[in-house]
Amino acid sequence: MKTVYGLLVFLLLINSAVFSQWNIVYTPSTSQTVMTMKFWDANTGYHAGVLYNSSTMNIHKTTNGGLNYVQQSSGWTAQRFMTTWLLSPDTVLMAGNYGKIIKTVNGGNNWVTVYADTTLQFWGLWFTTPQTGFIAGSGGTIMKTTNRGENWVNIASPTITALDGIWFVNESTGYIGGANVFLKTTNGGVNWVNKTGLFISGFETATSIYFSDANTGVYGTNASRIVRTTDGGETYTEVFNSSNNAIWGLSFVNANTGYGCTSGGSVVKTTNGGVNWGFQNTPLTENLYEIHFPSVNTGYAASWSGKILKTTNGGLTFIGETGTGVSKDYKLEQNYPNPFNPGTVIRYRLPAAGNVLLKVYDVHGREIRTLINERLQPGSYETKFDGSLLSTGVYFYKIIINGETTKQTFSETKRMLLIK
Repeated sequence: MKTVYGLLVFLLLINSAVFSQWNIVYTPSTSQTVMTMKFWDANTGYHAGVLYNSSTMNIHKTTNGGLNYVQQSSGWTAQRFMTTWLLSPDTVLMAGNYGKIIKTVNGGNNWVTVYADTTLQFWGLWFTTPQTGFIAGSGGTIMKTTNRGENWVNIASPTITALDGIWFVNESTGYIGGANVFLKTTNGGVNWVNKTGLFISGFETATSIYFSDANTGVYGTNASRIVRTTDGGETYTEVFNSSNNAIWGLSFVNANTGYGCTSGGSVVKTTNGGVNWGFQNTPLTENLYEIHFPSVNTGYAASWSGKILKTTNGGLTFIGETGTGVSKDYKLEQNYPNPFNPGTVIRYRLPAAGNVLLKVYDVHGREIRTLINERLQPGSYETKFDGSLLSTGVYFYKIIINGETTKQTFSETKRMLLIK
């Protein structure tokens, strides 16, 4: 019995170390899918769930970094809000299905419906100035406001497919992603041109967008991919494929460092402007629909069941830093536990800073997942591999480390066994 108890404690400590950088700070009493969430700063933010119990209390606000949330009434039942914009901590707009756009000017004490059209669905919202904003949605719909969202007028659109993510670099240049389309304007939304994008099917949708300048940007898709352009949408390169995990949201803290949330409960991160991405684990394996970093280190993610996750160090050791001691040699350790079901921990050490690539393959040599693809400082690290979506069998994990100062390339492969 003592042996079993000790093993349980050990596994608990391992899980705590792996997941400690993203913590669940809010769990609703009634499960409700959160599709939209935005923060004004590290403390004040809003998110909305969808309730089917005749309640209108489907908006949630925090002013203390997620320690406490206050429920607010949107005025609508069974309403799924999909996008949010904060003009100030107190002036907020939300929009979603059934063509609803609601607004508050007093921090959510009252929400007023400023637009409703049950034939439409809205998924993207962006303001270029405190007065001027754009919204996009079903049927290629693009609308514009010039009075802080009080009134909205239609803009001619070059498509009739669904539109989702929006990003404006400035008042003139902006992008809207959609189902097999990627639109661009250079005259403040008066005209939009389809820059085509890089899509593998007519159903693939650019769900989220980020541009650091007029030319350089990325978009994530529901087909597990992140695509990058450096010439304003003239050409595109697939920079990341998250292995059957849709990329639902993107949030960048600067031109180099950005995060994405996936359908598998993982967070992905880049530190070089979207060129390379690596996975970070979370305590959840469900859809993470929205992610937002209001500051460099503080970020939030919202989930299918309405849970809100938070990190206060940018997910730094999420990739698993376990110590500050510097090893004299590169080392890839055997995963533990092994055999495993469904999760296991992989540990490795770096004697010097370097670019680390850690991947998992099946017995046929097919790539299953990229766990790490990032530059790391010297130290000992660990990351968790979740095999809940895989079948019983033998898998291999391989690490490649390109040392910066040592000019060495270290590569090693180990075997692990998943038993269900």
